[in-house]
Amino acid sequence: MKIEKKIAEDNGLEVLCADATLDETLKLAGLDKCKSLVVTLPNDAANLYVVLSAKGIRSTIRVIARAGTEEAASKLRLAGASIVVSPYIAAGRAMASMALRPIAIDFLDLLAGSECEIEEFELSNDISLFETAEKITLLELGIGKKSGAKILAIKEDEKLITNPGGDFLLQPGQVLIAFGSKEQLTTLNRLLGNLVVSVELLK
Repeated sequence: MKIEKKIAEDNGLEVLCADATLDETLKLAGLDKCKSLVVTLPNDAANLYVVLSAKGIRSTIRVIARAGTEEAASKLRLAGASIVVSPYIAAGRAMASMALRPIAIDFLDLLAGSECEIEEFELSNDISLFETAEKITLLELGIGKKSGAKILAIKEDEKLITNPGGDFLLQPGQVLIAFGSKEQLTTLNRLLGNLVVSVELLK
């Protein structure tokens, strides 16, 4: 732990060494203002306890939790975890993808080492914002031309609409998945203005 702490501090990161299952620790770590909480303790019971504690303090917090078994994963979801990751299942899927889609995996590796990023822009559920602006399409906003960013897909309810055209109409509650440089994505955020309620980095 001391070695990891020093490495993190040497890289300019803030480090808090304390019991994560305690409410006081979560508050000291900044739970009230963080974007997401990642829970990766080696013990499933401890992870479950942290998720319950975090959701009890701040019910809207997005929690990504580690699970060693399917049973633990189910309980973590019931406790309020937004995403549950099993290292063993994830590793198996990654190996299968490498065998079946090597070019796609190579692309993702190149993306990880590039200056480009993928971000999610969650649109407001406030209908009035869209009514006052009348009809808003990707073309009318000039997203591609003005920002240079590319809209890869749009989440709408439970559907994922890939490669949307310029005539695609933006609606409350949609999530735009965009690809581009930091500067391009910053410009995109500015173009969307108050239509956006949150932005999440995927890469």
